[in-house]
Amino acid sequence: MAQRTASESQVETPAPSRRWFEPIVDFVARYREASIAAVAILLVLYIQLNNSVFLSSPLMSVVLRDTARIGMIAMGIVLVMITGEIDLSVGATYAFAPYLMISMSTDWGLSLWVTAPIAILLGVGIGFLNGFITVKLRIPSLITTLGMFFLLTGITVSYAHSQPIRMLVQQPFNLIFGENRFGPRDSLFSWDGLTGFTPIIWTLIVALILTLVLSRTVFGLHLISTGSNLLAAREIGVRTDRIKIAAFMICGGLAAFTGLITATVTGSAAPDTGGSLLTLLAIAAAVIGGTSLMGGSGTVIGALIGAFVIACLNNGLVLLGAQATESNIYLGLAILAAMILNVQLNAVRLKRKR
Repeated sequence: MAQRTASESQVETPAPSRRWFEPIVDFVARYREASIAAVAILLVLYIQLNNSVFLSSPLMSVVLRDTARIGMIAMGIVLVMITGEIDLSVGATYAFAPYLMISMSTDWGLSLWVTAPIAILLGVGIGFLNGFITVKLRIPSLITTLGMFFLLTGITVSYAHSQPIRMLVQQPFNLIFGENRFGPRDSLFSWDGLTGFTPIIWTLIVALILTLVLSRTVFGLHLISTGSNLLAAREIGVRTDRIKIAAFMICGGLAAFTGLITATVTGSAAPDTGGSLLTLLAIAAAVIGGTSLMGGSGTVIGALIGAFVIACLNNGLVLLGAQATESNIYLGLAILAAMILNVQLNAVRLKRKR
């Protein structure tokens, strides 16, 4: 009887067959960008099928320009959100930096090659103040950056007397950082055609760098550790205060750099540009892209795809005949759907790890 039982126990029970959709679930759970990328593809196909103009070069130039403007800032916010913090001042930094750059060049006769780095460093300095006040003075980042937003907005509007300023033309600076020479008769693969996509090219370069930083460097590992478990990160020797301040500094620098590119593209800088709407759109792009509001996880590629989805909604809905006010309805639904999807995917990831 014992031998029979032993022999029967040696017979392996056949593993249950996997359902057809489980490999898809595993793939989406492993690569969090996959779900939002699928949504972006379906959205583009839907708009294109209903209006064939959407994928034309001139309109995609506009969509990708908006993607770059929102996405560059969103990638900086991702770094801050990974640490468990938030930055609401990026819209004000975005407006202040280019205005200061143009003013210094106009009033002091300095080259844009000199004033542009100064403006970007100013954005980095604003990020440092946000991080220092948050970390050292123990003020919640929501309050710190909200106060900085109003402070910078007031300074910019007062300094500019609420008047826009015209961007200077100093080649090759303008050509490198966004001057658009793309006309209806130009070929997409010509030099003038390439200038229509300069902002997204810069954004992709930054996205590649930040992706490598998050995945291949000690700083990226410490950034994720800080947001995942602050006390545990400190116990293993991570200087969490410096990590958080550095994240704020990068975010401020990217906001300033985005403002410079936008001023070059549009040919002017206005003190009221960006503002709270741009800040909220950038945060929405980060959330849609899979960044956790609780910290510890995030992806710059996902944030960039989230920015593309927002740009498609803002521009595509107009082509479909929707009123401008209706875009907020779809954007709100997209944010809610993205949060629900992220929660479910996180549950799947935890289940797969067990």
